[in-house]
Amino acid sequence: MTSIQDSSKIPSRRDFIINSGNALLLSSMSVIIGSPPAAFAEGVSVGSSPEKPVAILGGGGKTGKEVAAALAKEGMYGIAMSRTGKPPVLPGYTKDFVQLYPEPVDVCDGDTLVKAMQTIHASAIVYCASASSKGGNAFQVDDVGVANAAAAAKALGVRFVLVSALGVDRPESKGFQMTNSLGGNYDKIMDAKRQGEEKTRSILAKSKNYMIVRPGPLLGVKSKVGAAAIELNQGDIIGGGISRDELAGVVVGALLCEKKGATVEVYRAKTRQKIQPEFDNASGNEFAADTYVGLFGNVKSD
Repeated sequence: MTSIQDSSKIPSRRDFIINSGNALLLSSMSVIIGSPPAAFAEGVSVGSSPEKPVAILGGGGKTGKEVAAALAKEGMYGIAMSRTGKPPVLPGYTKDFVQLYPEPVDVCDGDTLVKAMQTIHASAIVYCASASSKGGNAFQVDDVGVANAAAAAKALGVRFVLVSALGVDRPESKGFQMTNSLGGNYDKIMDAKRQGEEKTRSILAKSKNYMIVRPGPLLGVKSKVGAAAIELNQGDIIGGGISRDELAGVVVGALLCEKKGATVEVYRAKTRQKIQPEFDNASGNEFAADTYVGLFGNVKSD
């Protein structure tokens, strides 16, 4: 059976496209091999039982699979949902904690999405879906779909964690412009992601029960030290590369941390680069910690 680790070595067309654009934001990256240790809080209600699972939208994709694995490693329960309803290939230990929703879930259909969340009694929603060659276009998935998922989180009164992208606030950057002009289902994807973020903040303005995570280029090699290698930032000034397992760790940290209503950029500290040449080499908002939850200790709300 193919594992997440096996499949993550083969970049998809979408990975190539998004990473090519992000690469223009960063001139160099360091790669550290390994996988992160467990580094989360215990005793929280989010994902604490099969009756209170975390809903993973985009659960059939590579990032969604890593989020499932990160939940399982912490003994947290989840439900993987996808537009096809076909089960993703997951490692054996993950299957003890993450179940597969048997029906297709279309993020573009708000009513169906809310119904699915109510059916599973979701305790939180993670949004890993994005435009793809076989799925919806950027505005359907990264804009409208995000808004529908945020509205579902509001209806259920649960936390919403959105996986977005580095550089969405920098339309003048080369990375933004290249990624935004790919054509096809990816056309204007950065515009769509920015609108999805804005709608999330608007829909959840009262509760502030959301976290927006902006990863840089997705690296194919895992980290040896997990959270200790990661840096969070704010302001869309500094970025860098990050592997999917590290990103998944940050997502779970965003689910469990006490902070809310914040937008963060995430990357390996050793790959840190300024997004545009005229920016300073540090934003003053760099955050580091030994645990994924701890990374969020000093973040500022939007």
